[in-house]
Amino acid sequence: MNIKAKIEKTGSLLTSIGVTLPIFKTALAAGISWWLATLFLPHFFPYLAPLAAVLVSNATAAESLEKAKNRISGVIGGVMLSILIAHWIPVSGVAVFLSVLIGLALATLLKLNQEIANQIGVSVIMVLAFINSPGYEWARILETIFGSIIAIFINVILIPPKTLSSKIKKMHRMKRKKRSLITDAPHG
Repeated sequence: MNIKAKIEKTGSLLTSIGVTLPIFKTALAAGISWWLATLFLPHFFPYLAPLAAVLVSNATAAESLEKAKNRISGVIGGVMLSILIAHWIPVSGVAVFLSVLIGLALATLLKLNQEIANQIGVSVIMVLAFINSPGYEWARILETIFGSIIAIFINVILIPPKTLSSKIKKMHRMKRKKRSLITDAPHG
């Protein structure tokens, strides 16, 4: 059995037990994100990078890029807001209430994507919860960026072979059709 046949057989086996390419890509992005976060950002919170990878992974690289942009924007906004609120109000239910209220109101006022608004709300809560953990707020930003980049990278390099093959075939058909139109065109 040649390599291509072995890959196809393995792919069929994995799909039969529920492991589709998007699931595999998401899990791979999460695992690599955790590993790289512990390697390059050892003093931070490594669970944030795979969390971002799972939340950003999508069917296409373009969708992953859009989700990454929204997630990173929301995280940065939420971190900034929670630092500001925590500077003036001790961490409490009131601080959480005001942070979420102001964050979501600003997102609505600025007509931001709902994903960004949600991420602002989540981030203010998480940062306030870990306010006594030095560096958490910056770890949240860095590891969100880190996990998002890994998810996009995995999504770009792991293109489904059938999809790629069909696109290449389609391009060749279009070239042939274009060539035949040119050669069949009346001269003169």
